[in-house]
Amino acid sequence: MANILSQEEIDALMGAIEEDEPDAIEDVVADEESLLGTTTDPKSGSSVVPYDFRRPNRSFFREQLRIFQTIHDAFARQYAQSLSGYLRSMVEIEFITADQISYGEYILSLPGSTSLFIFDILPLEGRGVIEMNPGLVLSMVDRLFGGVGAESDFTRDLTDIETAVMTRLIERGLALLVSAWDGIVTLDPHLKSRETKPAMMQLMPSSESVVLITFELRTQNTSGTLSLCYPYSSMEPIIPRISNNTLIRRRGEADDLGRRWIHESLQTSRIPLVAELGRTQIKVRDFLDLKVGDVMVLDGWVQNPLDLRIGQEVKAKVRPGLQGKHRVVQVEELIAQGGAADEFAAS
Repeated sequence: MANILSQEEIDALMGAIEEDEPDAIEDVVADEESLLGTTTDPKSGSSVVPYDFRRPNRSFFREQLRIFQTIHDAFARQYAQSLSGYLRSMVEIEFITADQISYGEYILSLPGSTSLFIFDILPLEGRGVIEMNPGLVLSMVDRLFGGVGAESDFTRDLTDIETAVMTRLIERGLALLVSAWDGIVTLDPHLKSRETKPAMMQLMPSSESVVLITFELRTQNTSGTLSLCYPYSSMEPIIPRISNNTLIRRRGEADDLGRRWIHESLQTSRIPLVAELGRTQIKVRDFLDLKVGDVMVLDGWVQNPLDLRIGQEVKAKVRPGLQGKHRVVQVEELIAQGGAADEFAAS
């Protein structure tokens, strides 16, 4: 039969456990600190984690990622305008997201076969990547070679001529990337190579962090993704320069520069103006028989002002005249957009 402890023996055992418990807890804390690299503050008793301010955790703050968005919003607008002019077709680029992931996750997120353009980010270290959906690439190639830019039903590799043409489009994007980053860092990117298989693109270890900027690119007949990838190690030296104040100042300077550019461009633009004396209708036979000295009766009166046309729209009422040896018109009324005439005192 088992021995039964008396109440005095039970109290003695419980007292011995309470006396040994603080030492046991200290041993457990010491083991945890040795594993985590932490120490205990002797005054407060709280755990202290070492933190190196010269080399903080390799991650961007949410505010810095929003600034990446602002930078690349401007890039998206400028690149869309450039592609529209080059392709002679409507192109829209919309910013989707800016995120920080590992390089391994970035590679796994790409299709098995796609268009990857690798470029240097001088004067920063490392290399960046522009990835474009294969359907978009083939649509642009079709448009550049005289087609309508229809969406392709299959994926194929580009020929040497098509690769050269697409290289020019990517280099246009890199030039606009310089403008987008102006004021923070003066980039000098150079396209180095092109890949189609993400698995073959070993630019850095899989555990390294990258900043991934994703866009949606839309044309008249197709749409797809366009992305930019920067190594964290390349962006790390310029993190202190990335601030909202810098971007606000840059945005104000860009607006002023844009207004001056528009004003100067309009001043030197040539616009065809036509002062219409009148109209009439004649038969083709009579038109073929016209000769010098023939008179045609128009539908207007000599006393009435003439219509001044810009393109196909009447913009003013004018009177014809001479200034020296030049034929001129004097503006009497301006035609508003709604069709009403406003009196105009010409000097």
